Amino acid sequence: MKHYKKLHLGILCLLVSFPALQAQEAPFFAFHATENTSKTTQFQQRSYTPKKVIYYRHHKKLSVTHSGIVLELITSDLPLKRDYSLFKKFGNIYYDRLDEGGYAYCILTDFSKIKQAKAYLQQMISPHAPEAKVVKYQLGRRKKIVQ
Repeated sequence: MKHYKKLHLGILCLLVSFPALQAQEAPFFAFHATENTSKTTQFQQRSYTPKKVIYYRHHKKLSVTHSGIVLELITSDLPLKRDYSLFKKFGNIYYDRLDEGGYAYCILTDFSKIKQAKAYLQQMISPHAPEAKVVKYQLGRRKKIVQ
């Protein structure tokens, strides 16, 4: 009687795992972005034209408790899409909803003095984002905009 229970359990496991075995035998295609080629499998032959997929960095919401100096890259009345040109050049961008409406897109910094932040802004950020400003935040609220 014990052997029948093991036999039934073995058949049940085989039936449950059968779809997974079939999935492993399905054709798999490796795509190469440099040339048009085709891969042949035991089931069929496919030809494809690869497309260049570009992933842009995605901005994150600024913390409601953030305090410190940020570099504001741009402000916008509407939310910017992921493929906006500034997101190609800068990483770790955060956005903040402005009280008067619109959005501000910023880079967080560790600068303790506004003078240091302004120097960095002039050297590194301004060539790519001429409208950029230094902004000081206190507990998630904009306190001071430096021109």
